[in-house]
Amino acid sequence: MPVLYSTAELNELAQKLAKMPINRAKGYIRGLDRRARLELFRVIVGTDEWITRFALPTKGLRITLVERKEEYGLPDDQGHHKTRFKYVEARVEPLPEYDYHPYNERSGERVGSSLS
Repeated sequence: MPVLYSTAELNELAQKLAKMPINRAKGYIRGLDRRARLELFRVIVGTDEWITRFALPTKGLRITLVERKEEYGLPDDQGHHKTRFKYVEARVEPLPEYDYHPYNERSGERVGSSLS
């Protein structure tokens, strides 16, 4: 069973990640859990919102990093602006039950799995 975190702990982790640059936040997330996996990378959701999502099965967390695309600089001769991604927030939530797979710490295999 995954570890249960309070809402305050989840918000504290989200605020800590939001203060970091995006690459440092991604490295910090990978450091939290050996089994961390990248679920989504810059997938557009809604209007002007790109998300990168990590699942941390050992910790029982799902962390979503949100970026927005912004234009900068002067337009070129065709009127197009250069764009870049700006990291704006982090969302931390418990990992859903259907996505939780316990692992044996010694062998690294999934517990109760006949596929491994």
